[in-house]
Amino acid sequence: MVAESECPFGQPLQLPSKEPLWPIREDQKPEVVHSVKEFLEVLQMQTHVDRVVVLPNGIDLLQQRDAAPIQLCEAARGSSSIRQVLAQLGKMAPAPRFRARLWHYSQRGREKEIKVKKDSKDDPKDPRRSDGTPAAKRDTDATEKKSLAALARQLQELEGKAKVTSDAALYISELRWQRKVRHPLNKQERVKTATNCDVYDVAPFARHMPLWERSEGGIFVGERGAGSGLHVDQCLWSNVGRNWCGFKLFAIWPWHERHSILDEAGKGAIFCPPLTSEEEGFLSRAKTVALVGPGDVWVFSGGQPHTAMCVGDGINLCAYESFVPANEEAVSLLVQSNTKESHWRNCWMDDDDLDELYEDVVDSLQKALACSSLNSRLRGRLEGCRRAMRESKDSYCKELWEQEDRGQRRRRREEEYEESSSDLEIQQGSKKPRVDGKSSSPGSV
Repeated sequence: MVAESECPFGQPLQLPSKEPLWPIREDQKPEVVHSVKEFLEVLQMQTHVDRVVVLPNGIDLLQQRDAAPIQLCEAARGSSSIRQVLAQLGKMAPAPRFRARLWHYSQRGREKEIKVKKDSKDDPKDPRRSDGTPAAKRDTDATEKKSLAALARQLQELEGKAKVTSDAALYISELRWQRKVRHPLNKQERVKTATNCDVYDVAPFARHMPLWERSEGGIFVGERGAGSGLHVDQCLWSNVGRNWCGFKLFAIWPWHERHSILDEAGKGAIFCPPLTSEEEGFLSRAKTVALVGPGDVWVFSGGQPHTAMCVGDGINLCAYESFVPANEEAVSLLVQSNTKESHWRNCWMDDDDLDELYEDVVDSLQKALACSSLNSRLRGRLEGCRRAMRESKDSYCKELWEQEDRGQRRRRREEEYEESSSDLEIQQGSKKPRVDGKSSSPGSV
């Protein structure tokens, strides 16, 4: 084990000797690979259903040590709690323009989100607020209310009213920039992800995958007793996680339990040690239980019930990227999103957002397969992915490929933009800037 003084975040590199953890049977342990070549093969080419594959020291092996944003690194360095991280960020000038979600765990076994209240005067259908505020100002106000700084102020207010206990564990999830910025490694890319580089930048075939959610990758910062409650991602894709510092317990339930465990334990269930006998029973049914440590990188299916819990002293800092590998089974799983048979109903993505995601997948596959220099093995895998999507029972997938074959396909967001622009011109008598479609965010873990 590396000396603690060498941790770039000043965080412990070992767990306390008596730290309460989840029980992990031998048959529940994750797969472990020890080379970049092995990990990238799993990541890019294989299915991830019923699997958790860990690359120890993957942060260094995949050149991710400097990927976390400097402001967050400085705030986390030496901090022992999330409240200290928030305080350090609040002292910075200029203040980093992060947006995120913030959770507290005042009640054992349950997560509760801290939100800034919306203005009761706002009418999302009206281009002007009832108090005369222009739509552009209204949009700015809404963005500011989702900022991490606004959430930190709301936390203090709720603690003052005893609605959040002062010692409740806290979790920052899905942290990214408030607005799109130019990516540090590619100025042509405009992204909200706050990381300086990603697994996407080192995986040789990443740009040819059927899907890689580059723009919206999220950072998660937690402390002992905080984590992501039991859930399935809003889309049946895969996730790759990077753990810079701290420790996190991670569990995923088998595919055949995709409905039953959520029905019984409930969405958002938190398994905080020490466990009750009922919680031990739920975890005994998990397919894989892993203790993720400093420097680990791991891949898993977000389409199965999973949960995570920070353990140990200090801060846990990690990030996730969502993607679909060049694997026929993975694409077959993706196009089962938002179906009663395969996807737990209370975790579905908005239908319009899912349709736009399918458009992205069609575009990615067609663009990759049109590349004359494409690796022959990868080409074969992508052709299988295209075939799987063409054979999907999803009505919109069928429609997309029929349009593609006729050479007449138009993206839904382009049609919505034209309709939105026309409506706004009638309402305002002026031209409205381009309206982006809603973007999907990675599942919280």
